Amino acid sequence: MKYWKNITIAIPGVDLRNVIDQISELNIISLSIQNAKSNKKPDWFHFFDKPLEMNGDTHSISLLLDANVSSMDIIEKIKNLLKLDEVKIIDKKIIKDKDWVLHSQTKFQGIKISKTLQILPPWIKIKNQTLKNIIINPGNGFGTGSHPTTRMVLNWIENNNIKNKSLIDYGSGSGIICIASKLFGADYVVGAEIDSKAIANATQNCSMNNVNIPFFDLNKRAIKGKFDVVIANILSSTLIKLSENFKELTQETLILSGILNKQVTEVICTYSKWINLKVKKKNEGWNLLEGKL
Repeated sequence: MKYWKNITIAIPGVDLRNVIDQISELNIISLSIQNAKSNKKPDWFHFFDKPLEMNGDTHSISLLLDANVSSMDIIEKIKNLLKLDEVKIIDKKIIKDKDWVLHSQTKFQGIKISKTLQILPPWIKIKNQTLKNIIINPGNGFGTGSHPTTRMVLNWIENNNIKNKSLIDYGSGSGIICIASKLFGADYVVGAEIDSKAIANATQNCSMNNVNIPFFDLNKRAIKGKFDVVIANILSSTLIKLSENFKELTQETLILSGILNKQVTEVICTYSKWINLKVKKKNEGWNLLEGKL
């Protein structure tokens, strides 16, 4: 039987939004934020109109580790990484292995993106038919709309006229951005992805939303042609490498998301050879860039 270790740490006086991405780069399986106050549910990205607060005085960080990883080694690495004198362990548990995908799926109860758009899992009945509802079956991190970068792209789709436009989502994950684009009037929508499991998940999600969208495996073929709108919500290091690819694909508008504050300048400079990118949206330290040809 495989075992895991879960340790909960407290970092008082620190804005956790500024450190969770750094901690995630350490030798840990997963990370979550918990409300440190008793009898309260954890705060997360569920309400578009309520800013997320994750202060180290009110919230703790829960880390899932391999059982063989030393808790003290991880604590020392966090202290060195964040230049802190102390990081307190407030709880530690040993956990038996389980079907973590199924476990995480059952925790997803839907997300309200805006006043007119919400994301729901297939096991939640649609109660408000006046909203645009997207049904997403959560997979292995393929995208449910919970992350700020995805929410910014969904908001952009909502607030811009994409009716009768051709659109590609490069790094399409669960297909959530492609599906939203179809619901908001885009004509020809394509998804491009390197993960075959993500493509299978996206195809299933399209079926549940009654939309027909082709998803291409980038390991098997390159995407050619022009699209009115090119969207990519992926890591900045990958966005930088794809600049010339997107130059060949973009007809009118380029939307890039997945960019931290400290990465904005490098991304803009890389793309400046062929398009003028500007910060269009900001959310929890992440940025969405827009460029027009």
